[in-house]
Amino acid sequence: MPRYAITEKAGRFVAAHRNTGVGMVLELTEKQAEHELRLGTLVALDTAPASSEPTPGMPAETASQEEPSPPAGPAAEATRKSRRGKL
Repeated sequence: MPRYAITEKAGRFVAAHRNTGVGMVLELTEKQAEHELRLGTLVALDTAPASSEPTPGMPAETASQEEPSPPAGPAAEATRKSRRGKL
């Protein structure tokens, strides 16, 4: 069975097991761990890390994915504030 470690986000119970501390290892089925993985209260220990190198035949992704810079100036700030208020 796959193994999972409890994270600091976990509450008193994780996947119907009492939380005995951060880093405690649980052996669960994928179905039992599914929800807790989505919440971030468990991390999978048995999964191999993904390779950062592209495989042959696959297009290489750009190495630097920069976030777009926010628009500068008071007019842009006023526009952004007015959009929030109309929700």
